[in-house]
Amino acid sequence: MEKDKAMININKRSFINVCIILLSLMIIAFILTYLVPQGVYDRGINGEIIPDTYQLLPRDNLSILQFFYAPIGLLLSSDGLSVIMISLFLFILGGFFTVMDKTKGIVVIIKKLVDRYIDNKHLLIRLITLFFMIFGAFFGIFEESVALLPIMIILSLSMGYDTLMAMGLTVLAAGFGFASAITNPFSVGIASEISGVNILSGVLFRLVVFGIMYLVVSTFLVMYAKKLEKNPNKSLTYNDDLQKKENLTTDFAQAIPEEKKIFKTYITIFIILLAFIILASLAQLIFELEIPTIILMSITFLIGGLAAGYLINKDFFLTLKTFLKGVLAVMPAAILIILAGSVKYIMTSGNIMDTILNFFETILADKPAIVGVLGIYLIILIIQFFIGSASAKAVLIMPILVPLVSLIGVSSNIAILAFIFGDGYTNVIFPTNGVLLIALSIASVSYQKWFKWTIKLQVLTFILTIILLIVAYAIGY
Repeated sequence: MEKDKAMININKRSFINVCIILLSLMIIAFILTYLVPQGVYDRGINGEIIPDTYQLLPRDNLSILQFFYAPIGLLLSSDGLSVIMISLFLFILGGFFTVMDKTKGIVVIIKKLVDRYIDNKHLLIRLITLFFMIFGAFFGIFEESVALLPIMIILSLSMGYDTLMAMGLTVLAAGFGFASAITNPFSVGIASEISGVNILSGVLFRLVVFGIMYLVVSTFLVMYAKKLEKNPNKSLTYNDDLQKKENLTTDFAQAIPEEKKIFKTYITIFIILLAFIILASLAQLIFELEIPTIILMSITFLIGGLAAGYLINKDFFLTLKTFLKGVLAVMPAAILIILAGSVKYIMTSGNIMDTILNFFETILADKPAIVGVLGIYLIILIIQFFIGSASAKAVLIMPILVPLVSLIGVSSNIAILAFIFGDGYTNVIFPTNGVLLIALSIASVSYQKWFKWTIKLQVLTFILTIILLIVAYAIGY
């Protein structure tokens, strides 16, 4: 990265590729609104579906103008606030890490880590993976993992690996932790509340699931590390990483004035941020606060970035200017987030989302229990493609699943398990997930390369989750 660029930049080629994918999905969703019957469920005061209230609607197709209106309609809809909050967080993130880069905070921290773990890199990989998975499983941290992606890219390159490894240590690990939910308030928390069961009900089995998935992800990353150690050319991002490594070598060769001060400043800032994340997550669980974590994170990164920059260079206006440069650099990512959300908006506006839900409810109601369990898993996977938000999905479909599990004769715990499996693991492969799109743009990695790199892991995970659901049913979970 050149010295006059912001720390986080949206790669033009990756940006165009993802835009094409999302526009194609919008077109497919628009066509489906003409092919699928239109219908709707009655809803409660909080937007939850009332079971057995589905009714067909007279055909009223969307116009081509409504297709082009979808991004604006999304921002004006109930999902608009979420899109704005994610975009705001990304802007502040760009500013924070640009300040950190210009004040040499990135280089100093990475040098310390490399010096300490240079002879035990595989242990470091497993520790970082465990860190991100724990925070995902207990506190629902996923979007926030993107905050550390720029640091992990430099760390990964410094250790002789590549950008894909950096994404694996952050976004992939956090995503799998989020899906291996233990007390994740955004998935198992809301799903348990709607199902009328305690969040700790069935937690022992979920702990076993977490342990299995941790071994799978950390081993996947260690095996990839060994592969690169034997032949760095095996990396899908090898050519793109060459320039990054060259600049990295130059940065590391230079002496850094006040290195200890810079290190202490940023370590202190990150400890405060980490403590705030933990306290905010616990407060949401204990006091049932409704302040979105991402807003609290945005405020802390804003204050933390400006404070760290000022403490190091003693010039607030220079710090502010640098921060704003980082904000401007990531603004194109907001377009990706809006396009991803527009896919769901088109299906909802075309009144076909409820029809799809009703279809699955109808075909599963009289099937054998285990078929019903796996069918529920399939439902969540399909809905997940269009609705990435765990909390939104829980409110939307758990009211349907609760009576459905009673009809097929299984427990609410299995329905919740199928829900968190279907909701989480595909967050890191479905191209409609805004967090994944942001991460790919920041890392300058195409979706095609990411898909090729992770698809075998996703297939293995899919098989494992099916086995785990069958085991859960067999033991009367």
